[in-house]
Amino acid sequence: VAVPEFKIPESSLAKTAAGWEVRAKVLNDGTGLVSVEVAAARGERMDEKGAPEPGYRDARATIVLGPKESKEVTIPCSFEPDRVLVDPDVKVLQLKRNRALRRF
Repeated sequence: VAVPEFKIPESSLAKTAAGWEVRAKVLNDGTGLVSVEVAAARGERMDEKGAPEPGYRDARATIVLGPKESKEVTIPCSFEPDRVLVDPDVKVLQLKRNRALRRF
């Protein structure tokens, strides 16, 4: 079974004239080929009861990664994100999901 394993070995956050910009290197250290979203986010998505949190924000980009492949992604944001993560909606089966997140 081919299963991706995403890592974010490098990331940066920069203020721009239009807001903020996140740059991240995303690595698929697993064996699967997959199209996946990468998100720059701020705040908690849901409260403890599963209701949406009004302060949550994210901006996204989609990349395709094959086994052992890495790509750079740039995500412009109108808000200051506190993290970058792969597969924010948990749509992709992946190994070691905790490695697919970096906080700023």
